Amino acid sequence: MLKKQTLSFDIGTNLTKVVIGKGNANKVVIKEAFSFPTPMGTVEDGQIVDSAVLKQEILKKLDEKNIFTEKAVFTLASTKAIMRELTLPYVNEKKMEAMVPYELPKHLPISVENYVIKHLTLDVFKEDNIKKSRILVIALPKQLVKKYWDLCIDLEIEPIVMTLHGIGAGGFFQQKSEVTGEPETVALIDLGNSSINCNIISNGKLVFNRIISTVGMKTNLEKLANIDKDLSPTNYEKIVKDAFDKWLDEIKLVFRFYYSLKGRSEIERVVLLGGASNIKDIALYFEDKLEKTTMVLQDNGRIIYKGNDDDFKLNQYFNAASALSLS
Repeated sequence: MLKKQTLSFDIGTNLTKVVIGKGNANKVVIKEAFSFPTPMGTVEDGQIVDSAVLKQEILKKLDEKNIFTEKAVFTLASTKAIMRELTLPYVNEKKMEAMVPYELPKHLPISVENYVIKHLTLDVFKEDNIKKSRILVIALPKQLVKKYWDLCIDLEIEPIVMTLHGIGAGGFFQQKSEVTGEPETVALIDLGNSSINCNIISNGKLVFNRIISTVGMKTNLEKLANIDKDLSPTNYEKIVKDAFDKWLDEIKLVFRFYYSLKGRSEIERVVLLGGASNIKDIALYFEDKLEKTTMVLQDNGRIIYKGNDDDFKLNQYFNAASALSLS
């Protein structure tokens, strides 16, 4: 059974995406979706910097849309988030939850008391007759989480889920490979304004994540998306391709690192989303350079849009929509 209507926020540095709907692990139904410019200087790298200004803008937009709901989901991408895969002795989920904070400092130089730590079980297997669990550990700074909690208090909305881009995506990519008949491995690449978020999904689960910062690159995503189309076609094409090539070099490095890890499935398909995925022929260019089937996310059978916007683009709202499946 689908639950009551819930707001899902994906608050980026430059654009805030909002969907209202209901969902579960198998299906999400979207009643309405809209976006608006994030007030300048209020959010940086997924962190809320100015809660008061952001709150006023959100309330203004919800009032304009006549939206009233008591519960909200938040999804974000941040270089401050830590995602690491660990292999530990098998225990039940309750004991694993207690074990992870003690095991994580052995692998990362962090003070666990400063983080909110969760985990996802990816696989249970036997090695040398010993039962083990392969888990994905997710750690968010408590200070970052508290800013979202405080925002919800100010908005008088109950926060029911806070997650990262990609965590809720796995259930929407469970198809089997046409070649092997095995569950397909997909690279979901989110071309955001100040970063590129690479999520690799296998067997319907997120198994790997890396964020590439585009800060300092010659042409960032915002400039590319809004570049003056009156430039000569030759100059425009060169600027676009130069930017693409920089991103692709970084994405290839991420793929190489993924393949260097033990027991990794071959990436069979690349799916693009985010603002820059709307640039003409980007999928064709990426497909040629990555030598993998590449497409822009346009629809998904598990996400049903019932709103009135004829220009609804799933590649823009996917992170907010998929987060509803966790609510």
